[in-house]
Amino acid sequence: MDRRKFINASGLTLGAATILPSLLTGKETAYAKNPGNPSQLSESATWSWVREQFELDHSQIQMAQMLLASHPKPVNDAIEKHRKAYNRSPAMYWEEHFMTAEKVVTKAAGAYMNVDPEEIALTDSTTMGTSLLFNGMKLKPGDEVIQTTHDHYVTDKSVEFACEKSGASFKRVEEYTDPRTVSAEEVTEKLRSAITDNTRVVMVTWVHSCTGVKLPIRDIAEMIAEVNQTRSPDDRIYFAVDGVHGFGNQDEDISSLGCDFFSAGTHKWIFGPRGTGILYGKKSAWDFVRPTIPAFSQYAYETWLGFDSTAEPTFNEIMSPGGFHAFDHRWALNTAFDFQMELGRDRVHQRTTELSSRLKDGLKEISKADLITPTDPELSAGINCFTIKGMSPSELVKKLHEHQVIASESPYRVSYTRLTPCVINTEEEVDISIEKIAEIARKV
Repeated sequence: MDRRKFINASGLTLGAATILPSLLTGKETAYAKNPGNPSQLSESATWSWVREQFELDHSQIQMAQMLLASHPKPVNDAIEKHRKAYNRSPAMYWEEHFMTAEKVVTKAAGAYMNVDPEEIALTDSTTMGTSLLFNGMKLKPGDEVIQTTHDHYVTDKSVEFACEKSGASFKRVEEYTDPRTVSAEEVTEKLRSAITDNTRVVMVTWVHSCTGVKLPIRDIAEMIAEVNQTRSPDDRIYFAVDGVHGFGNQDEDISSLGCDFFSAGTHKWIFGPRGTGILYGKKSAWDFVRPTIPAFSQYAYETWLGFDSTAEPTFNEIMSPGGFHAFDHRWALNTAFDFQMELGRDRVHQRTTELSSRLKDGLKEISKADLITPTDPELSAGINCFTIKGMSPSELVKKLHEHQVIASESPYRVSYTRLTPCVINTEEEVDISIEKIAEIARKV
């Protein structure tokens, strides 16, 4: 490919406007009519309509989409359009669109997150994003990373690997003693007391897939900002968040959470194509990370070819891993963000909260049930963890599957059964799930 063709690659024609069908049949979409307030959907755009967009087997009650989501129709359609075009002429389709297709994706992601698209790197998963982040951090001997005892395996290992390579150290803080009684003050105070003069990074998980607890990210960010006021810029603390289980069920601008870095897969609550994710880096934090995998960006190629560039590379340009991906999936990710915007972040948050609260209220009425997750929506999201006295979590999950309720088990040292209702579920499905749990509990 010559330089002129490289720089002047043609624009992607499969934008959201041609792929995403209107939520209001025969009418302009609510988002198009109210771009400043996309949550104002018509009453005709019901949750039943949303449910119909998924090819889920409804002979089973699907309560585990937090693991890996089904694709809604707009996402399926976009994937299929890209797949057909690739199969017809893969080299030409890639050459024509590889410089512009991902800009469509990051623009849609930026609108949903309320961040600059240049602050978004595209990844394949939370695992990839977290790994790239910690491997790229400019840690040095004597630096300290603080994380928590409730983080996922991937966070633990990413931190360990980074510290082994850099000579930095890490410690894990138990930020709450009991998830049933957790408070924002407890979490913030325990993290604050763990910070030392050597602390350079604080890493937490927004919503814990082990307990269902939602951490007060903004409170933690404010605490870290106060600490940073007493430090020089070279010694500032960077705040990183694994946000995957709040991303797609909370009504939050990522730009206002106060974190420097935010990693999330988009094939869970966002309902994006499988094998997609994002890594957000605030502009003021870009200088703390180096790339790990060479990017396939215009900046990267031009500098490699020897062309001078006076522009500062963006987080997107240096941190999005290059190489050939499942582009039919990656390039369709914008439709998932557009779909979420049309539903409305606030409505999705409200619906998820309503279904989870209904479930938790029912679990509290079962004598042998122990609800682990807080009932307060300020301290919980869509993951609901519980146990039944006399049964192991794996036994309970198996029993629920026999009753056609698809549950999951948290893969941690201390494990619980999980049910995670989302916008594809109904109140009736929640009630049936509660009935089945009660029936199982009576037989223990």
